[in-house]
Amino acid sequence: MNSKTKVLVAGLGSIGLRHARLLSEREDIELSICEMTEENRKNAVSVLSGTKLAAYRDLADALREKPDVVFVCVPDKFHVPVGMQAIESGADIFVEKPVSDSIEPAKSLVTAAGKLKKFMQVGYMLRLDEGLQKMKLVVENSGLGNLVGGRAMIGTYITLLNAKSNDREVNRNSLIVDYTHELDFIRWFFGNVIEVKAMGSSTGAMEKRPEPNIVQMLLKMQNGALVQVHMDYIQFPQRRLFEVYGDKGTLSYDFMTGEIKRFHLQKEHAWEDMSVIPIMERWNDLFRKEHEIFFNRRREGIPPLVSGDDALQVLELAKKAIEAMGKA
Repeated sequence: MNSKTKVLVAGLGSIGLRHARLLSEREDIELSICEMTEENRKNAVSVLSGTKLAAYRDLADALREKPDVVFVCVPDKFHVPVGMQAIESGADIFVEKPVSDSIEPAKSLVTAAGKLKKFMQVGYMLRLDEGLQKMKLVVENSGLGNLVGGRAMIGTYITLLNAKSNDREVNRNSLIVDYTHELDFIRWFFGNVIEVKAMGSSTGAMEKRPEPNIVQMLLKMQNGALVQVHMDYIQFPQRRLFEVYGDKGTLSYDFMTGEIKRFHLQKEHAWEDMSVIPIMERWNDLFRKEHEIFFNRRREGIPPLVSGDDALQVLELAKKAIEAMGKA
């Protein structure tokens, strides 16, 4: 009797290929892959040449083999139709973030997964980042007192350079949808958002310049805190920062260097060093940890790390930011 979990990775762009490559390390997985684009499919087969697997062009053919789990890693606009076909075939699903590029189709997928009692997790794996987890522990232990504000920043022209398609350049507002990670971990730290302000622009002299390529948001949280979010497809090399302000102290985290500083109230020119290894040196391990949690929780019947409903809340914030830009 085969005790291995049959896993299909659908979509083999950069993120799908990473999932497939890291899943192929697991001895409890029987892996198959599906990719419509011949170039991506051949590249994946080459990268995974040491792994016994079936490679499909057509999703229907792949689903006839009855995978237990489908990793949905196709472009955002196809997450819902691929996810729907997967759960209707009997599979549980892991959906890369965001759950969709628009809210209504996303709701239909989350609702359908619930009705069919299918396990569904969405790929906001930065909740597993060691740096964010150390900060979250301080916050949960009231180390900053009452949270009053924060700032998240992501600048990442390299995302455009590494992309295997030009989807981000032709689809308006791809920057906001692409970097919903920030919106997810802000909610994780601060709770619900009650108001969103946003402005965007397409500026600079970069060769690749989506519309917009820079966005500023201001989020008002339910507890009254104000959080600024900056996103851009301009800075190169990539930069990512997160700061949390409380009435008893401040936390400041640079993901790319791993530097975390904790400032205590009334202790001038002094800080506590809580630094971790730079995130890109741990990037594959974040995915491995995400996979482990997914399979463990699926097996044990525990709610997913990030549910479909969580992902809908994040996508709703992205929608509100896009609508706010239209009014600015």
